[in-house]
Amino acid sequence: MEHIELDDGRLVCSSHGLVICGRCCVDYSFMDNGSENSDDEPYQPANVSSRLKLSQNNAFNELDFSPRKGTGKVLPTVFMPPSSATTHTLFPAGTSLRAIPEVTRFIHHDDPRTFLIYTDGACLNNGQENPRAGWAFVFRPRQSNATTYVAGRLENKGPFGDEQSQTSNRAELRAIIGALRFRNWNGEGFTRLVFATDSEYVVKGATAWVSGWLRKGWKTSSGDRVKNRDLWEALLGELERWNVHGMRIQFWKIPREWNIEADELAKEAARGTNNDEFTQPLGVLC
Repeated sequence: MEHIELDDGRLVCSSHGLVICGRCCVDYSFMDNGSENSDDEPYQPANVSSRLKLSQNNAFNELDFSPRKGTGKVLPTVFMPPSSATTHTLFPAGTSLRAIPEVTRFIHHDDPRTFLIYTDGACLNNGQENPRAGWAFVFRPRQSNATTYVAGRLENKGPFGDEQSQTSNRAELRAIIGALRFRNWNGEGFTRLVFATDSEYVVKGATAWVSGWLRKGWKTSSGDRVKNRDLWEALLGELERWNVHGMRIQFWKIPREWNIEADELAKEAARGTNNDEFTQPLGVLC
């Protein structure tokens, strides 16, 4: 991760001028322990803006981080593991040395630039009266005093403000979108993200069906309107955004028993407080 050294000896990220930057995945505050500067003179990023090359090509640029409708020019692929591999054997807990401080992730044992995130969605009373949906993704192994997952109640409005239903399929897609928008993953040194999900709807939809839907103007083979179009368009937008920054996205359809943690978290989130507006948690130093 690129950084610059200020006149007072402190280090800041080159993209935002911050000592601690969750978007660039860096924390240079350990350098402040021996600083002779007074605590009464806090660091102001604006004071050094002329020395920073503020990136207009940052995956987390505040000006372009609103959900966008993708066009389908970038599509994900299916992850093809060895026949005997499991998520635990192929993606054991590992440490990414590029992030500052170092972070623990599920990292491919033969490719340190590839990591995995477990996702799931659930809906209580799915297809019945008063459905309640929740989503979750697990991005690191369980550790004491560390955030290892993100979960939330499915919002009543989609990413573009339209009222939507509470369904398990929407929750599954919402988990993927949430993970893609959670953190500047390539700032940790990764160039490929593999989503592990037990949802055939997500895997086949993203890697096969969506191209046909686009050709038909968001219609199915039977001529019906594609359900959850807003989330599919938002997902395509995230794929295009990450592609600009060199991140490949793949999907791995896994057995449900490999995805128990994310499943339990999604069900717990579905029991949470009703949430109207589409929101986005952002990961900082986690």
